[in-house]
Amino acid sequence: MTTIAERNRRWVEIFFAMLAAVVLLGFGYVSLGLNTYLPDVDVTDQSVRPGQARDTTWYVMFAVIVVAMIVCTGTPRRAGRSFWTAKGPVGPAVVQAVSGLIALVGVLIAAAFFNILPADLEESPCRYGGSCWPHDPQMYASAVPGLIGALALFVMGCLVVWVPWWVRALTPVVLWVAAVLTLHAIWVPVLLPIFTGPPR
Repeated sequence: MTTIAERNRRWVEIFFAMLAAVVLLGFGYVSLGLNTYLPDVDVTDQSVRPGQARDTTWYVMFAVIVVAMIVCTGTPRRAGRSFWTAKGPVGPAVVQAVSGLIALVGVLIAAAFFNILPADLEESPCRYGGSCWPHDPQMYASAVPGLIGALALFVMGCLVVWVPWWVRALTPVVLWVAAVLTLHAIWVPVLLPIFTGPPR
């Protein structure tokens, strides 16, 4: 028999999980938006457009997504006295899995918008005949962190019965943060020289 306080707590938990899910509707946009701070290669003349310096907006977007990824998992249900074995509730797990699917679709839609070429808009043509290099590789590289984060959200939401709450809450965050930071670390020294070279 559940008490009124416990029932109210569940409704509050569902409310915050749904609020986090609404925030995660913009996951694809934010995940790719973080990469606008990186320099990129203009396909029309192969010039390198400098990225913006990381400012407060970058850190706020980053932090909001991290918090939303954790909040959408709900709160742990204690198994005896052990926090480490506590499972999460099923309701927020469903929200987490659905958020992962929505985030995945969001990343793909944002990437599709990024994939509009100058030739598609009847603007200046690409520099290389028959190729808008490095348009596609840049798009794929910038979408990787978002795809990793979205897939991790979905998979962890599906594993609610088998994994402890803290694993389900932290795995998507750790993977997404690691992917974002790795991409930003290797973009200029490793990827940019490839993108500025001839088509591969």
